[in-house]
Amino acid sequence: MRIWATLKTLSIPQLFKLARLFATRPHYIVLTLRASKKAMRLSTKIYGKTHHKSNRANAFRHALWTLLLGRAVYRKTSDIKKAKDWALKFTNLHEELFVNNPLDRKMDLHNNGFGIEVLTQYVQNTEAEVIHFLQTEAENAIQISAPEEAHQNLKQLVYISEV
Repeated sequence: MRIWATLKTLSIPQLFKLARLFATRPHYIVLTLRASKKAMRLSTKIYGKTHHKSNRANAFRHALWTLLLGRAVYRKTSDIKKAKDWALKFTNLHEELFVNNPLDRKMDLHNNGFGIEVLTQYVQNTEAEVIHFLQTEAENAIQISAPEEAHQNLKQLVYISEV
Protein backbone atom coordinates (compact mmCIF):
# COMPACT_ATOMS: atom_id res chain seq x y z
CA MET A 1 0.00 0.00 0.00
CA ARG A 2 1.45 3.31 -1.05
CA ILE A 3 0.36 5.60 1.78
CA TRP A 4 1.79 8.85 0.43
CA ALA A 5 0.53 8.21 -3.08
CA THR A 6 -2.93 7.54 -1.67
CA LEU A 7 -2.89 10.65 0.51
CA LYS A 8 -1.90 12.76 -2.50
CA THR A 9 -5.17 11.81 -4.21
CA LEU A 10 -7.20 13.45 -1.44
CA SER A 11 -8.47 17.00 -1.62
CA ILE A 12 -7.69 19.53 1.13
CA PRO A 13 -11.15 19.09 2.75
CA GLN A 14 -10.70 15.30 2.68
CA LEU A 15 -7.26 15.58 4.28
CA PHE A 16 -8.77 17.75 7.01
CA LYS A 17 -11.43 15.10 7.70
CA LEU A 18 -8.71 12.49 8.06
CA ALA A 19 -6.58 14.77 10.23
CA ARG A 20 -9.57 15.61 12.43
CA LEU A 21 -10.24 11.91 13.02
CA PHE A 22 -6.65 11.26 14.09
CA ALA A 23 -6.25 14.53 16.02
CA THR A 24 -8.07 13.13 19.04
CA ARG A 25 -6.37 9.74 18.75
CA PRO A 26 -2.85 10.28 17.36
CA HIS A 27 -1.68 7.05 19.00
CA TYR A 28 -4.00 5.16 16.62
CA ILE A 29 -2.13 6.31 13.50
CA VAL A 30 0.55 3.61 13.67
CA LEU A 31 -1.98 0.96 14.76
CA THR A 32 -4.21 1.83 11.81
CA LEU A 33 -1.37 1.84 9.28
CA ARG A 34 -0.06 -1.51 10.50
CA ALA A 35 -3.49 -3.15 10.50
CA SER A 36 -4.26 -1.77 7.04
CA LYS A 37 -0.95 -2.95 5.57
CA LYS A 38 -1.32 -6.35 7.21
CA ALA A 39 -4.84 -6.82 5.81
CA MET A 40 -3.56 -6.03 2.31
CA ARG A 41 -0.50 -8.26 2.68
CA LEU A 42 -2.46 -11.24 4.02
CA SER A 43 -5.20 -10.84 1.41
CA THR A 44 -2.61 -10.78 -1.37
CA LYS A 45 -0.86 -13.82 0.10
CA ILE A 46 -4.11 -15.79 0.25
CA TYR A 47 -5.96 -14.53 -2.84
CA GLY A 48 -3.36 -12.86 -5.01
CA LYS A 49 -4.46 -9.58 -6.57
CA THR A 50 -8.05 -10.79 -6.96
CA HIS A 51 -9.02 -9.12 -3.68
CA HIS A 52 -9.06 -5.78 -5.54
CA LYS A 53 -12.25 -6.84 -7.35
CA SER A 54 -15.82 -7.02 -6.02
CA ASN A 55 -15.59 -10.71 -5.18
CA ARG A 56 -15.35 -13.07 -2.20
CA ALA A 57 -11.67 -12.20 -1.75
CA ASN A 58 -12.61 -8.53 -1.42
CA ALA A 59 -15.29 -9.43 1.14
CA PHE A 60 -12.62 -11.33 3.08
CA ARG A 61 -10.22 -8.38 2.93
CA HIS A 62 -12.73 -5.85 4.24
CA ALA A 63 -13.80 -8.07 7.13
CA LEU A 64 -10.16 -8.88 7.95
CA TRP A 65 -9.23 -5.20 7.80
CA THR A 66 -11.86 -4.12 10.30
CA LEU A 67 -11.11 -7.05 12.56
CA LEU A 68 -7.39 -6.23 12.55
CA LEU A 69 -8.11 -2.54 13.21
CA GLY A 70 -10.33 -3.45 16.13
CA ARG A 71 -7.88 -5.98 17.54
CA ALA A 72 -5.05 -3.44 17.40
CA VAL A 73 -7.06 -0.87 19.36
CA TYR A 74 -8.30 -3.52 21.79
CA ARG A 75 -4.73 -4.62 22.53
CA LYS A 76 -3.84 -1.02 23.34
CA THR A 77 -6.96 -0.12 25.34
CA SER A 78 -8.51 -3.42 26.55
CA ASP A 79 -11.84 -1.79 25.66
CA ILE A 80 -13.98 -3.60 23.08
CA LYS A 81 -16.29 -0.60 22.64
CA LYS A 82 -13.35 1.68 21.78
CA ALA A 83 -12.04 -0.97 19.42
CA LYS A 84 -15.36 -1.30 17.59
CA ASP A 85 -15.92 2.45 17.53
CA TRP A 86 -12.51 3.12 15.99
CA ALA A 87 -12.89 0.38 13.38
CA LEU A 88 -16.30 1.77 12.43
CA LYS A 89 -15.19 5.41 12.32
CA PHE A 90 -12.06 4.77 10.32
CA THR A 91 -13.56 2.36 7.80
CA ASN A 92 -16.62 4.57 7.29
CA LEU A 93 -14.37 7.56 6.67
CA HIS A 94 -12.32 5.51 4.22
CA GLU A 95 -15.47 4.63 2.26
CA GLU A 96 -16.51 8.30 2.30
CA LEU A 97 -13.13 9.54 1.06
CA PHE A 98 -12.61 6.87 -1.61
CA VAL A 99 -15.98 6.76 -3.33
CA ASN A 100 -17.21 3.65 -5.17
CA ASN A 101 -20.38 3.04 -7.11
CA PRO A 102 -23.38 2.48 -4.78
CA LEU A 103 -23.31 -1.33 -4.95
CA ASP A 104 -19.57 -1.60 -4.28
CA ARG A 105 -19.89 0.94 -1.46
CA LYS A 106 -22.71 -1.04 0.13
CA MET A 107 -20.72 -4.25 -0.18
CA ASP A 108 -17.66 -2.68 1.43
CA LEU A 109 -19.62 -1.09 4.29
CA HIS A 110 -21.51 -4.33 4.89
CA ASN A 111 -18.34 -6.44 5.03
CA ASN A 112 -16.61 -3.86 7.23
CA GLY A 113 -19.62 -4.08 9.55
CA PHE A 114 -19.38 -7.86 9.58
CA GLY A 115 -15.76 -7.63 10.76
CA ILE A 116 -16.79 -5.24 13.52
CA GLU A 117 -19.65 -7.49 14.62
CA VAL A 118 -17.46 -10.58 14.97
CA LEU A 119 -14.68 -8.65 16.70
CA THR A 120 -16.00 -9.45 20.18
CA GLN A 121 -15.97 -13.16 19.38
CA TYR A 122 -12.53 -13.19 17.71
CA VAL A 123 -10.56 -10.47 19.50
CA GLN A 124 -8.55 -13.02 21.51
CA ASN A 125 -8.15 -15.66 18.80
CA THR A 126 -4.92 -16.24 16.94
CA GLU A 127 -4.40 -14.66 13.56
CA ALA A 128 -4.56 -18.11 11.94
CA GLU A 129 -7.95 -18.78 13.57
CA VAL A 130 -9.29 -15.42 12.41
CA ILE A 131 -8.07 -16.03 8.86
CA HIS A 132 -9.57 -19.53 8.79
CA PHE A 133 -12.91 -18.22 10.07
CA LEU A 134 -13.02 -15.40 7.51
CA GLN A 135 -11.98 -17.68 4.64
CA THR A 136 -14.87 -19.98 5.54
CA GLU A 137 -17.21 -16.99 5.71
CA ALA A 138 -15.95 -15.78 2.32
CA GLU A 139 -16.61 -19.22 0.80
CA ASN A 140 -20.19 -18.99 2.14
CA ALA A 141 -20.68 -15.33 1.17
CA ILE A 142 -23.90 -14.29 -0.53
CA GLN A 143 -23.84 -12.73 -3.98
CA ILE A 144 -25.79 -9.47 -4.25
CA SER A 145 -26.91 -7.46 -7.27
CA ALA A 146 -28.58 -4.52 -5.50
CA PRO A 147 -27.57 -2.52 -2.39
CA GLU A 148 -30.72 -3.45 -0.45
CA GLU A 149 -29.86 -7.16 -0.71
CA ALA A 150 -27.02 -6.67 1.78
CA HIS A 151 -29.60 -5.81 4.47
CA GLN A 152 -31.15 -9.26 4.02
CA ASN A 153 -27.84 -10.95 4.87
CA LEU A 154 -26.51 -9.11 7.91
CA LYS A 155 -24.81 -12.17 9.41
CA GLN A 156 -22.91 -13.09 6.24
CA LEU A 157 -20.28 -11.58 4.00
CA VAL A 158 -21.53 -10.38 0.63
CA TYR A 159 -19.92 -10.01 -2.78
CA ILE A 160 -20.93 -8.83 -6.25
CA SER A 161 -19.10 -10.96 -8.82
CA GLU A 162 -17.33 -14.32 -9.02
CA VAL A 163 -14.43 -12.82 -10.96
